[in-house]
Amino acid sequence: MGARVWIRDPEVVWKPGTLAANYKGGDKTISVLLELEDETEEEISLKLKSEEDLPPLRNPEILIGENDLTSLSYLHEPAVLFNLHERFIRSNAIYTYCGIVLVALNPYEQLPLYSEDVIRAYSGQDMGSMDPHIFAVAEEAFKKLARSFSTAPPIDLVRSLSSSFKTYQF
Repeated sequence: MGARVWIRDPEVVWKPGTLAANYKGGDKTISVLLELEDETEEEISLKLKSEEDLPPLRNPEILIGENDLTSLSYLHEPAVLFNLHERFIRSNAIYTYCGIVLVALNPYEQLPLYSEDVIRAYSGQDMGSMDPHIFAVAEEAFKKLARSFSTAPPIDLVRSLSSSFKTYQF
């Protein structure tokens, strides 16, 4: 009893709930206490055709709002959507990492995220040492590019008459 789960909802996509009783293999129904917006609960019964119909588990409270999705215990659709929603609503964070990938939400408004001060703050920093941001990804790419140029032989690109680029190594 008490496993935290996600329940599909036609209006809000996923709703949080808690199992009212432990699931036993072969059960055809489960009881779930849905957490409503007014902080009350509503008990519902879900029919199961197979174990694949079991609702996905929710992450522990401590992981809510993680800045890297790969830190979540459960990485499925409701967990990702909820984490992105919480980061955006709680702290106006439009950027979230998923490993080395940067996930960006469009806030549909101007945010003070691209000033000279922000550029300087991310300059020279490691990607994981600050909050997710496009400047952190750019800084990491720039550092890797600089490292590769320091060890690679120089390369020139020359455009030929056929409009294609030719590579020459010296």
